[in-house]
Amino acid sequence: MMLQAIESESLATFAARQQRAFEDVTSAIRRKTSGHFGTPAAIAKFMADLPSRFPASTIRILDAGAGVGMLAAAVCQRVASLPGRRKLEIDAWENDEGLAPFLRRTLRQCRTVLDAKGHSVEFTIHRGDFILENAPRGRGLFDDGPAKAGYDLAVMNPPYFKLRKDSQHARAMSRVVHGQPNMYALFMAVACTMLADGGDLVAITPRSYFNGPYFRRFRRWFFERMTARHIHVFQSRTKAFQEANVLQENVILWARHGDDPRDVVVSTSEGRDLSHGVERRAVPYAAVIDRSNDDYTIRVSHNPTDETIVSVVDALPSRFRDLGLQVSTGPVVTFRATEHLLHERAEGEETAPLLMMRNVRPLATVFPEKSNGKPSHFRICDGSQPLLLPAKRYVLLKRFTAKEERRRLVAGVFESADSYAPWVAIENHLNYVYKPHSELSRDEALGLATLLNSALFDRYFRTISGSTQVNAAEIRSLPLPAWPVICEIGRRVAAAPGGELGHIQRVVAEVLLLDNDLNAYLAAY
Repeated sequence: MMLQAIESESLATFAARQQRAFEDVTSAIRRKTSGHFGTPAAIAKFMADLPSRFPASTIRILDAGAGVGMLAAAVCQRVASLPGRRKLEIDAWENDEGLAPFLRRTLRQCRTVLDAKGHSVEFTIHRGDFILENAPRGRGLFDDGPAKAGYDLAVMNPPYFKLRKDSQHARAMSRVVHGQPNMYALFMAVACTMLADGGDLVAITPRSYFNGPYFRRFRRWFFERMTARHIHVFQSRTKAFQEANVLQENVILWARHGDDPRDVVVSTSEGRDLSHGVERRAVPYAAVIDRSNDDYTIRVSHNPTDETIVSVVDALPSRFRDLGLQVSTGPVVTFRATEHLLHERAEGEETAPLLMMRNVRPLATVFPEKSNGKPSHFRICDGSQPLLLPAKRYVLLKRFTAKEERRRLVAGVFESADSYAPWVAIENHLNYVYKPHSELSRDEALGLATLLNSALFDRYFRTISGSTQVNAAEIRSLPLPAWPVICEIGRRVAAAPGGELGHIQRVVAEVLLLDNDLNAYLAAY
């Protein structure tokens, strides 16, 4: 009777009950502040099923940021069905006092169930700070740190929150920190140092570490030691952790310590229902982990056609620096420059247009535009001069896009004639592309803006970025055609002016000689 009761409820279901019980006695604000987002049972099962092998006898498991023990429970559920006798040694790290009793109940249930199946479980709950207690010490940091703990598997849903770069945790992990770090990346790095050779790490985290300058040092360090085996992307930004209202694209990574590169399995799903509708493809390692410029950007295409797009754009011969281009973020931060902001041009006072995202359209800049109560002009004076730019030809690129916009990349051309003054103020929600020692020609600016507005580049950009933010560093890394090709695109667009997206894509397809199948896919995008 006791055994029947144990088997009537899966360990993941038991852990899910503990999660609900914990949420009943804590506020959503408290959980968000601590970075705790409980792993749904279906996702935990998917993660536990990823590693292709377990040792035949003793399995050492690290669960850092264990929460109520959902991931450990999912691993135990998988082991329960394996033949032979396994001994599990689980080290669960959780420093939230409120979670400790729920975690202990889950792990005790795991022990009871596996004992009944002929396996055994030993567990230790660590209440300290996982980063500070396990970050390797010494001058060499990771290379000269203590001996590895020798875990066969690290499985984690680490806390997600930003840290100050001078924080105690960031200083302890200085080898992988640049700019403003996020706690989840530090968890992944420390766990990597604690794996045995050939050990597996399975983590669900935000996708933000896949690209961008803040995570470059982490990516390079991590993927010099770990080999990606499987990446799963949740296409919906809300459905993986919908109860917690997590509005970001999440990914699951399975990586192996010290393994040789091979094809990476890339899978996608809309949300947390992973029992069906999951698409899987084997993708060449170099097409996923881009080490061509030592940046280790991670590109994830959602289908085979997107893989073709990556190969087409990667084959373009130039980068921004090759073409003498620079891209910068607009220098005007409105809340820091309130004394210079004006809603109307004042009589007898020198002003310049203030350009914001609302002014940018595909291939064009619209000024003046409906202000919706926001300032449209910028005072010209000695105090504001460092924030002003010469009114010359730029390509303006929105740094954020709204949900209703079809494109992640929206680029307009700004002409000196668009300004009533010799200066222009560009707000910091815009990036601007320019030549530092000269000026873009009309054909060059139109050609660049056309490429950036095209479906080809929009789909390519989505493989490297899962966020709606467009950073200058990401634009600098984009492959581009040579100047003659860019200018030809500009001339053809100028011959039939307008910002219609279908026309933009047709011109790009004609000049770059895209094949018919790819062009048909992009035309429908």
